[in-house]
Amino acid sequence: MRRPGGRASLRDLAAALLFLSIAGCAGGVTPAVQPPPGSQALLRSELYFGRLKPDGSVVTDAEWRSFVVEHVTPRFPDGFTVLDAVGQYRTRAGELKTEPTKIFVVIHPPEARARSSIQELRDIYRRLFQQESVLLVESPAHAAF
Repeated sequence: MRRPGGRASLRDLAAALLFLSIAGCAGGVTPAVQPPPGSQALLRSELYFGRLKPDGSVVTDAEWRSFVVEHVTPRFPDGFTVLDAVGQYRTRAGELKTEPTKIFVVIHPPEARARSSIQELRDIYRRLFQQESVLLVESPAHAAF
């Protein structure tokens, strides 16, 4: 409704804004992002390797390099990326910990062999360096080489 003099009330403005926002949402779902031309559907797997050992020492650079040479490279000879990071988490005992972390990233086909290799790396690292866990994050990816 309009007030005398042609001015809209706050209620009229609120109703109009509500209508516009609902109408905007009803326009349909945003289309999915199209993969780049020539790309293929793959998976991106990230492993978060904490370097703090239970005794308070840290997985050394030499120990990490040895793990990569002996266990990672044979499983992913076509390539991968490792990033340095600092992670924070709560232990099973409820203690808050901050530790240096290596993030391993690999783009691979969605096949059982690659997934099995990733699980093997998680198990080997936990055993070698007495870790509670190795976080795995997996997401769909499209890549062109």
